Amino acid sequence: MKKYFGSLQKFGKSLMVPVALLPAAGILLGLGAALTGPLADTLTFLQNDIIQLIGSGMSDIGISIFNNLAVIFAIGVAIGLTGGSGIAALAALLGYIIMNKTISFALGITPEMVSESGEYGMALGIPTLETGVLGGIVVGLLAVWIYNKFHEFDPPEVLGFFAGDRSVGIAMVFSSIFLALAMMVVWPPIQGGINAVANVIANGATNPLYIGLYGFLERALIPTGLHHIWYAPFLWTSLGGTAEVTGSAVSGDQYIFLAQIAEGVEVTAGRFMAGKFPVIMFGLLGAALAMYRRADKKNQPVVKGMLIAAAGTAFLTGITEPIEFTFLFVAPLLFVFHAFLAGISFAVMYMLDHLGWAGGSGLIDFILVNALPGTGNWWMNLVAGAVFFVIYYFSFSFAIKKWDLATPGRGGQENKLYTRKDFNEQKKGSKGGQTKETAAAIMEALGGESNLKHVDACFTRLRVEVSEVGQINEERLKELGAAGVVKVDHNIQAIFGGRSDLYKNEINRIIKESNAS
Repeated sequence: MKKYFGSLQKFGKSLMVPVALLPAAGILLGLGAALTGPLADTLTFLQNDIIQLIGSGMSDIGISIFNNLAVIFAIGVAIGLTGGSGIAALAALLGYIIMNKTISFALGITPEMVSESGEYGMALGIPTLETGVLGGIVVGLLAVWIYNKFHEFDPPEVLGFFAGDRSVGIAMVFSSIFLALAMMVVWPPIQGGINAVANVIANGATNPLYIGLYGFLERALIPTGLHHIWYAPFLWTSLGGTAEVTGSAVSGDQYIFLAQIAEGVEVTAGRFMAGKFPVIMFGLLGAALAMYRRADKKNQPVVKGMLIAAAGTAFLTGITEPIEFTFLFVAPLLFVFHAFLAGISFAVMYMLDHLGWAGGSGLIDFILVNALPGTGNWWMNLVAGAVFFVIYYFSFSFAIKKWDLATPGRGGQENKLYTRKDFNEQKKGSKGGQTKETAAAIMEALGGESNLKHVDACFTRLRVEVSEVGQINEERLKELGAAGVVKVDHNIQAIFGGRSDLYKNEINRIIKESNAS
């Protein structure tokens, strides 16, 4: 079971490769919609032909990323699960083209059929079955398997041209044809099952309890790193609903929302996203204030710096792990309660008919893709946010005092590396040699180079597979800036925030140089 858990963690991390591109698409869409939407009715200078042309162009560019999510996920999964192999990425692109072309040819699908039925779609200009993001992920996984199987292939000398990486593409060509044949058989019933579930949880009268459960699990799975796997189908497949936008069928809650923003039509999507804004932007601010007020007086200056940095990151960008892990490891009860409140927020915002995008769930997304385009009831975020700020502050304050929870700076729980000074020093590290020094120290805390089997990272976590868990110095990792450490079998997650990817790159560089010498 633990082995499969580790594999799921790696798969969840691989999804972050394409997800990292989506904020850029959202910003383009938000700005484009702002220039061409209701805001132009108020600010008449925006009605200038050049400005309108620029706005339309930005919207078209942004939506083009979402129109090609499937191939982006195919390539992203291949990159993420092979440590950045370009050969695997190329194999995924090749496989995606061949799979869809084979399906199109075998079933005789035409562009006219695509326009008449949501069962079919266009993939890189090819009329094919509408397999969407899931189809792209399947192709990416196939490319990973082919790469791992063949990139070290050593044929007889007479066939030496086909050795190593060159065999990957060849194997992928023929494997993709067989994958296409299999998809023609298995995809229609799979799609039927997805549609049946979607008709229950994503129809026009969804039970708010379903939305609340979704929101609860979206938060509760964060410590495991599996939340990426949980929310992806709701945001980018028909499990999150299907709608017609200017004559085209669009699936996935986030994709529908952004397509409607881009086209300037009434927004009807967002049920699986809107509930994050009140919690992330305001609720966690209330939690941070409660932890600061309940800290021992002598420790409040230290705790203040840590909480301002962590809660501010959540408010501005929607990256919540610094603040969530601040209380997760010292007061798990608070994290469970936080997940419960998140579920309530999702259910309440859905019942209030508030719709919004949560690409990052912070102020930047709120302004660019809600306030400026003028989505319906965007101001409700501020009202609900104020309510959740109060709820979080008083409930966290009560729980911390009632059960004497050891939140930062209270009851001997203190970590000097959570201060604002140290946080800023970490941010400055990339400009000097501190990143290299810290990465080397992290390697030692993980048991040294010989103990490291695989080193990777997502937005906020250094993800490492080790040989011996007993060699991990967890306290040293926290001294080096880790907000927390999660251990599952031989898989380690150290939460270093936004610097995790820098540390990953530096550690892998050190290992590469060591192996070359």
